[in-house]
This record gives sequence, structure tokens and C-alpha cells, in this order.
Amino acid sequence: MANEYRGLGLNGGTYINNTAEHTGDFFAFVCTEDTVLASVTSNVENIADLCTGQDATTLSANTAIYGRMTSITLTSGAVIAYNM
Repeated sequence: MANEYRGLGLNGGTYINNTAEHTGDFFAFVCTEDTVLASVTSNVENIADLCTGQDATTLSANTAIYGRMTSITLTSGAVIAYNM
């Protein structure tokens, strides 16, 4: 049942709208507004290319990124990081 809960976001999460590093065991994050990442640690290959130091990609509101993330830091914007 844990997978069903996770897929629905019922395992909870963290609303992040600052530039501090946030750590946890997240399976996804969804941007609630246009967002730029400063850093993210994940099992997704080359995800760091989305961050400020590489491409400075602006992720539009409602963009979802899936994978196993253990830390996320924003440059700007806001996300909900969903718990594993």
C-alpha cells in the first residue's frame, strides 16, 4: 500500500519556497510557480544540468520531476517535494 500512498502524495511532503538546502527522501517535486534550481541530488542522470551552475533552466509552474531525490536547493520559486 505504501506505493499507492506515495503515488497519490499521501505520504506527505515539504513545501519549499526559500533558498536553504532541504534534505529528505523524496520521490518527486512539483513546481508551484516558475522555479530555478540551485542544486539537486538525485538518481536521475545529469539532473544537475537543470541547475543554475549549468543551464539555469527555469522550470514552469506545474512541472513535475520524478526520481529519488535526497536534497534540493532553490535559487528562486517554490516546489512541493513529495516523500518517498
